[in-house]
Amino acid sequence: MNINWEMKSLAFHYLDTFSLHKTLYFLQRNVTKRARVNIEAGYKNWRVHQSNLATLERPKVFEFGAGKDLSQNIYLSRYVGAQTVVDLFPMLNIDLVNEAASQITNRYSFKAHETITCIADIERYYRVRYFAPFDATKTNFKDNAFDSCISTNTLEHIPVHTIVSIFRELRRIIRPGGLISAIIDYSDHYAHTDSNIGPLNFLQYSAEKFKKHNCNIHYQNRLRHYDYARIFEAMGYQCLRSEASNIAPPPTWISPEFDQSEPSLCALSGVFLLRNPE
Repeated sequence: MNINWEMKSLAFHYLDTFSLHKTLYFLQRNVTKRARVNIEAGYKNWRVHQSNLATLERPKVFEFGAGKDLSQNIYLSRYVGAQTVVDLFPMLNIDLVNEAASQITNRYSFKAHETITCIADIERYYRVRYFAPFDATKTNFKDNAFDSCISTNTLEHIPVHTIVSIFRELRRIIRPGGLISAIIDYSDHYAHTDSNIGPLNFLQYSAEKFKKHNCNIHYQNRLRHYDYARIFEAMGYQCLRSEASNIAPPPTWISPEFDQSEPSLCALSGVFLLRNPE
């Protein structure tokens, strides 16, 4: 019997990583209580995407990094056409989707829908198609299938070579002149749950030293705003909006691998609006 050991190894890696993600989600939901729907926290980001895509009429939207409750997609369903959202791992939770829909209906006077019981209901009520597991570098969608793409606090968790592959695929599936709206969290995510470290603590480590702290289930690429700007420019995207905000105090020492001459080095968040070349 011929065994493709490379494929088998990849399969085991996927299963192991997915199991770790499920464990993390269980802890977030039942122990740390971080897996809760908080529409107030997300609303600012939703409005950014809404504003960035305002020049497009009922656009067909693609999103990578869907999350667990689809609250952003439920909100945007009022302003955009169909949405196709994908995730590397299937972490969608129907209970959280219903909670998100309930909060958004009550807070923003959205039309109430029946209770979501399955993924098909999400498309039926909100025109949102959900796919996971899904590789955003090889979508198999047709050329020019979408008018736009959105991404929220996802890019910071993706290795740089994979980011390049994703945006190469976006060049193909987003129509010429289509838009990409990206929001990125540049903070050290370990600081979100550890008050003893600063929001830019990870800047003090070299790439080699940070490896031992960079867990696969919570990977952080530590790219800065200027890094993304250079990547997008090199790939031929037209940058319509580039904002680095929430500048934080740097750690006492910063690894020389980071460009300290860049004003955006210590930004904690960033927004890009890109146009696909005509």
